[in-house]
Amino acid sequence: MPRKSRFVALGVALLAVTAVPALAADTEELTPSWANVNICNSGQLGVRAQLAGDGSTDIMRVRFSAEWLSPGGWAPLTGQASSPWLDAGSAEFTWAQAGWTFNISVPAGATASYQLRAVAEMQLGSGRTATQTTGVCGIGG
Repeated sequence: MPRKSRFVALGVALLAVTAVPALAADTEELTPSWANVNICNSGQLGVRAQLAGDGSTDIMRVRFSAEWLSPGGWAPLTGQASSPWLDAGSAEFTWAQAGWTFNISVPAGATASYQLRAVAEMQLGSGRTATQTTGVCGIGG
């Protein structure tokens, strides 16, 4: 009886060891794309994005556009409101990140306080695209 239980225990241990990488791989495939504000003040708006890879060898890219909440709705900031296309890395990996910092000034028509955000246009590999909008940050007030 002890010998049989050792084989059962060994079998259970082997199943557990082989199941863990499979669970980890499934979790990695679920890595989401996102965009966030990481600097928000009257002189700069910093943004960062995570792009979800698909296993292809394509290069993932992202372009950010800075916006402010004008009385008429979300509008591009004056000056250079868009970043160039930034290489984030190979889509071969589960995810990659890239960021950009905009040097900003008070938008024309803004009151003492205003809100900023950015939109990230993403090229994710294999012809896939996505658009993510950051959260809003407030200046002044």
